[in-house]
Amino acid sequence: MTLGGKIIAGCIIGLAVGMTYVAISQNPRYTNSVGRVLPPDAAPPEEQVLRIMSPEPRSLDISINLYDGEATILPFEPLMTRDPYWQPIPAGAERYTVSGDGKTWTFHLRSGARWSDGRPVTAQDYVYGYQRLLDPKVANPYAFFYYDIKNAKPVSQGTIKDLNQLGIHAVDALTLVIETERAAPHLPHIVSFSLAYPAPKWAIDKHGKKWTEAGKIVSNSPFKLEEWAYGSHMTFVPDPYYNGPYKPFLEKVIHPFREAGNATVLSYENNEVDVESVDIADLDRIERDPRLRSDLIRSPGRTSWYLFFRTKEPPFNDIRVREAFARAVNREAICRVVLRGTAVPAYSMIPPDFIEYSGQELKHYQSYDPARAKALMREAGFPNGRGFPKFDMWIRSPTPSMKLAGVAIQQMVKDNLGVDVTVRTADRSAYMSMLMDWKMPFGFLRFVADYVDPRNMLDMTWHSQPKGAARHDWQVDAFDRLVDEAGAELDRERRIKLYQEADEILVKDYGAAFIFHPLSLGLRKPWVKGYERKPDGTVGGLDYTQVYIGNNVAR
Repeated sequence: MTLGGKIIAGCIIGLAVGMTYVAISQNPRYTNSVGRVLPPDAAPPEEQVLRIMSPEPRSLDISINLYDGEATILPFEPLMTRDPYWQPIPAGAERYTVSGDGKTWTFHLRSGARWSDGRPVTAQDYVYGYQRLLDPKVANPYAFFYYDIKNAKPVSQGTIKDLNQLGIHAVDALTLVIETERAAPHLPHIVSFSLAYPAPKWAIDKHGKKWTEAGKIVSNSPFKLEEWAYGSHMTFVPDPYYNGPYKPFLEKVIHPFREAGNATVLSYENNEVDVESVDIADLDRIERDPRLRSDLIRSPGRTSWYLFFRTKEPPFNDIRVREAFARAVNREAICRVVLRGTAVPAYSMIPPDFIEYSGQELKHYQSYDPARAKALMREAGFPNGRGFPKFDMWIRSPTPSMKLAGVAIQQMVKDNLGVDVTVRTADRSAYMSMLMDWKMPFGFLRFVADYVDPRNMLDMTWHSQPKGAARHDWQVDAFDRLVDEAGAELDRERRIKLYQEADEILVKDYGAAFIFHPLSLGLRKPWVKGYERKPDGTVGGLDYTQVYIGNNVAR
């Protein structure tokens, strides 16, 4: 062979080797137990194990124990689920249609879906799930989420005894119709909420309240319960019967148990978990450690912290007093100094993550202005706080950082208004009882969005309701009319405008003094992959079906 031929042949061989290398490097190496091809940088299937601490739930029956722990969200798949931006996407239902008047929703279920015992998932299973959710005998505290469904409220309150009168029925095995009392453009959001899952009647009939225990539970999600070691941990594995679009990469999700609110950096440092939530109080320790600092992640909190007032009783029935309290609090300082830059100042109820957010436009109503605050108190008859009653500021089970924020507010109220406030705390049960019975004149409170629609933040939280049915006694008829109209408005742009107008009424009438919107903080091992990173540097929430363990695992 000539020299030129040898060179050409060598180039061809080199090119072939290079192409083979590229092909190999771009092709995934592994397929897991449910047939999902792992990403190229994934560890082998036997290492696809995610460990995340959670409070031990009393039950996995979400219709009873929604907020018991992270584990409760895993076993069941609703009609819709949520993308990383919390927008509803198909899950148990492949698609849906809605009538022109926005009151009849038809969901077409995924063909071939099965429960973890192999039985088919049918539309009637969803009917039974919703009936159970709204059955007064079950007494789900969040049944009111679904009062838009025809007859849901009277069914839930027991004035209609026949559960079959609920506006949800199966046309056939794969077609479900939901009828609403009025147009309900937010319905995809509430059917994506964890509560709204199908229920296996045969298992519940057989086992009663124990139907979600290990060895008895029947589920319909990408994961099924493998083990429940009471007092220790809970393990989930992929369900081979699941045929939907969200088959996981993970082979196991292990939830070691801890007490609610007791997240610790120590468990993370000891390599007992792969993901852990942290409090701002942990930041000093985290920032001193280069490894921990690099593992710190921030996620949108979709939360509003605010000072609320009993507006029907003195002294907070005087709008001048309410505005004075709003003007007395330096939100920027709290966010910068107390919360270490992990929150943004709030000037409205709707958080920045909502497209309806207009807090910056409303800032002038509640911005820090101690001189105006003092003047308003003089006008109201309380110069330098003289004659103003002493009272408590209640906070529900605060983390150390939120307790510090409450103390900072206490000091600002003292410095700028001359008013003495005592910070008091209560556990969730006692706090909510006092709140709903309107026994607190003043408090520092948070509301975490259940879904990304202002109906949840405004209508559900601030629409006037009688004592025992609402957190707050604030009432403005114009606000009620706007949120009522917005809730049934099918035109998206007009709906946004109506909610923004309602938010402005709440802000400028000082139904509350809005303080900050916090970020959620967490630690994530470098081998935990699959989080979606947003342009602002925050990451999306934990999606168990998208997360995987990378090949840099070093447990």
